[in-house]
Amino acid sequence: MKDLYTFDHSQEEALRTYSAVRRGYSEFFDEFKIPYVVAEADSGSIGGNLSHEYHFPTPKGEDNVISCDKCDYVANEELARTDTPILQEMAAGHSGSMKRIYECRQSSGSPNYHDIPEHMRTHIQSWYGISDNGKVLFQAILPATKCLDRENRTREARVNPYAIKSVFPDADLRVESQNIVFGNFDQLVRVFDYRVSDSIATAYNEYFDSIAGIPFHLKTAEITSHLDVTRIDSGDLCPVCTTGTLRVQTAVELGHTFFLGTRYSEPLQASIASGHENLRSNETSEKAITDMETLSPNSSTTAIQMGCHGIGVSRIIAAVADSLADETGLNWPRVMAPFEVVVIPANGLEDDALEVLSRLDRDENTTTSQRKSHLDISAIDAILDDRKKDMSWKLKDADLIGYPVIIVLGRAWRKGRVCEVQCRRLKSLKVDVHVEQLNEFVSSLLDQL
Repeated sequence: MKDLYTFDHSQEEALRTYSAVRRGYSEFFDEFKIPYVVAEADSGSIGGNLSHEYHFPTPKGEDNVISCDKCDYVANEELARTDTPILQEMAAGHSGSMKRIYECRQSSGSPNYHDIPEHMRTHIQSWYGISDNGKVLFQAILPATKCLDRENRTREARVNPYAIKSVFPDADLRVESQNIVFGNFDQLVRVFDYRVSDSIATAYNEYFDSIAGIPFHLKTAEITSHLDVTRIDSGDLCPVCTTGTLRVQTAVELGHTFFLGTRYSEPLQASIASGHENLRSNETSEKAITDMETLSPNSSTTAIQMGCHGIGVSRIIAAVADSLADETGLNWPRVMAPFEVVVIPANGLEDDALEVLSRLDRDENTTTSQRKSHLDISAIDAILDDRKKDMSWKLKDADLIGYPVIIVLGRAWRKGRVCEVQCRRLKSLKVDVHVEQLNEFVSSLLDQL
């Protein structure tokens, strides 16, 4: 993990720093020339109220990222929302979501879904969870189906675990609903999705003053407007542009930026003295020490504004390797490849291959002094495969390793100094190129990789 921590004297400066870090991260991921998404994210236990995640979409990802097909709305599953309309058959008498807390009278019994009246079973379903300490039973009541679009096409509704966590912070999501053993609970907390009409919610509460034979009595009642506990699906409506539809992609998180504010600096009493906000790192340590020594004991201080950021280097390697690999081997992007080009000569052409390698390793327009001072950024990073193996073995090995470009010296070279240039990522390209045009052609390929 590559970590970065930032410290600023004001929120304004800290937000500018945060924006600069985000730009830097975007430029970094742009170098891979691989699609990635930047999603609004929940800061979670780290704290702060602003964070973004950098995701690499892949079918083997562990996270879900939601994006709109018409605007730039992107969010992770924890923070994403939708504009899905209320089901027509549940719209009447709707005023918002209800959260009711009940105290337990005794503990016994087991759930029996089939005891629910038929008209309730048609429209609603229940999700159960327990608290970390096992003393509280959570129940979420949600519709059996949800609207997909403004034409009221429906699909089966599924519980969103992150929405549940936002309502029940103490919920232990590791325990699956179907695995809960009902009994020995001190409290029941019941919440209704906003799509469930007031009439159905009221009837449900009247019918169920107990769950699975466990009697409860109402302790408090709260109203939370538009609480959505259903999982977002591809095809749901965008909450921002209201014309686009959402797409759910699995992805691997490769980086994260957090604006922490004073989440840690205030408890740790990490502050900066007023009047020294403009102290910069280019000032000498001696001057900084002198300035701090002249502080008045009565000088006011301001809590430092903090940020923390990170890129998962090993994750990037694993995610890219896994995603771009095919049945032939790895397929590294240019910036990650061990070498950009491998030169593979046929037997007897080893000296000619050294000439080609030398051409790739320099730019004809740069001076010797520039090359010696490492200013030749146009040089191609190439390696010669001079192992005592036959060419077919070397070609298979080059594909397995995943070099972006392979240059082969064979019969065409002997006839007219022509190289065969291969690039698997660009539709398995194979082109004959004269040595005089080799650098320009290979550079044009690498620019796409």
